Amino acid sequence: MEKVIITADIHLLADDKHPINQNFYKFLKTDACDEVTKLYLIGDLFEVWIGDDINLPAYKTVIKILKDLTDSGLKIYLQYGNRDFLMGDAFWQATGITKLTEPTLIQLNGIEAILVHGDSLCTDDIDYQRMRKWFRSSIIQWLFLKLPQKTRIKIGEKMRQQSQQHSSNKTDAIMNVNQQAVAELFKQFPDCNNLIHGHTHQPKLHTFRLNKHTKHRWVLGDWSPKAEYIVITDKIEFKTS
Repeated sequence: MEKVIITADIHLLADDKHPINQNFYKFLKTDACDEVTKLYLIGDLFEVWIGDDINLPAYKTVIKILKDLTDSGLKIYLQYGNRDFLMGDAFWQATGITKLTEPTLIQLNGIEAILVHGDSLCTDDIDYQRMRKWFRSSIIQWLFLKLPQKTRIKIGEKMRQQSQQHSSNKTDAIMNVNQQAVAELFKQFPDCNNLIHGHTHQPKLHTFRLNKHTKHRWVLGDWSPKAEYIVITDKIEFKTS
């Protein structure tokens, strides 16, 4: 029977000794290798990514571990998060990871699930959605990546600080997912009853009715620093380690 692991919001730092990094390295070398056929990382693997030229050397330890795993046959898939959407061709080549579009529907052992990072569902946060659209522009990204490394590092740190301030100044209701946005996503995949996402850092299983069908929204927590992930075999279940 196929076994799949899904996780999000690891927020790795450029510090191999950080507890989150250490726990993730351990996870990759143990849990992710325990008869697992596919590993899905659905956003914010890194705390910040401001260009392959800067971050590949900064994260060389995890890059090597990921490449060793993909070379060994483990299929690893990655969606962009709101912190690390600037990963380019050099990253995918260095790790052997497959880039995953959003949303993605996975099917295994009779179970279907929609995968998204989750920030696109937070439609009540209008300022964030406007900023998200602007930063996801290919022209803006191209211009940013043309900036000198020192400039990008300064901008990245400033954006990280602003994001933390932004989060502290807004209510959980505004920053959480919008139920109508969730319903609209399910309408794109009418036969699917499971949605898995991260971003909000509020792990929980939400169950509700939509068009006379029971739907399940599985929310992954962040790694702070314990491992938070979902395992799918013939069922879906939360795991921590």
